[in-house]
Order: sequence, then C-alpha cells, then structure tokens
Amino acid sequence: MLGRIVMVGLVGAVLMFAQRGGGGGGGGGRGGGMVPPGSFGPINKLDRISDMLKLSKDQKKDLKQIFDDAQKEAVPVHEQISKARLAVGEAVAAGKQDDVAKAVDAEATLEAQMTVLELKAFSKFATTLEPDQQQRAGALFQMMRGMFSNKNWNAD
Repeated sequence: MLGRIVMVGLVGAVLMFAQRGGGGGGGGGRGGGMVPPGSFGPINKLDRISDMLKLSKDQKKDLKQIFDDAQKEAVPVHEQISKARLAVGEAVAAGKQDDVAKAVDAEATLEAQMTVLELKAFSKFATTLEPDQQQRAGALFQMMRGMFSNKNWNAD
C-alpha cells in the first residue's frame, strides 16, 4: 500500500515538473504579459530587458541577436528535455526503478545543458554592457532561468 502511495506521488511530481515550458520557468505565469502604466498591451521580454538596463538601440539589437542565436541552440535541447520527462513518467508508471534512475539522470543532464546555454547567452551579452548597466544586470540574470523554454524567447 505504501509503495502505491509513493508511486502516485512520484507520478504527480513528474507531471508537475514537466510543465516547465508552460509557466514553471520562463516567466509565463510570473509577471508574463505585464502591462506598464500608460501602455496599451503586454510588453515583450526584449522591451522589458531594454527598459530595465536602459539599452541603446544598438545594444537592444545585439541582445536580440545573441538571444535569437541561443534560442536556435536551445530548441533541440528543449525537445530532448520533453522526451526525457516523458521517459521518467513512463518508467515511474511501469514501476521500473532502474529505468527511473537512468531517465532522471538523462533529464538532469539535459537540464544542465539548457542552463549552460542560458548562462552563456547572459554572459555574452553582459560583457557588452556599460559599467552602470552591468550593475543592473543581476535582474536579467534572474530572468535567464527558462528563458529559452518556449519557441520564442521574446514571447510572453
């Protein structure tokens, strides 16, 4: 009986964590679609970052290019993460503990790859900032988790 309760809990946890792209990581549910005073619609991430760091037009263009390039690298990793999470859920549902451990390790490796992509994009852009902008870049660093979990990093 206890084993079944644990199994149901694990399946529920896997399904909950599998929702990263839907609101657990990229801001879509935590302030996504914020409407600044005096505007008529949601502000996208590019504009939000630009306002936050007080970017020039050239810096904004550089940010978009760096993040667009990182997004292209992240797409296949994100697809693999989705498949790996499904594999974890299937292994849990089948009650195969060895397969669960392997699937969890594989998913964790992919998550680490995604984190590397996010942090490389952040550091590449952060090195282009002026010193006063670098002091405000901590907020951008906080936004990086899950930045590329959607098809378009700039969509809310």
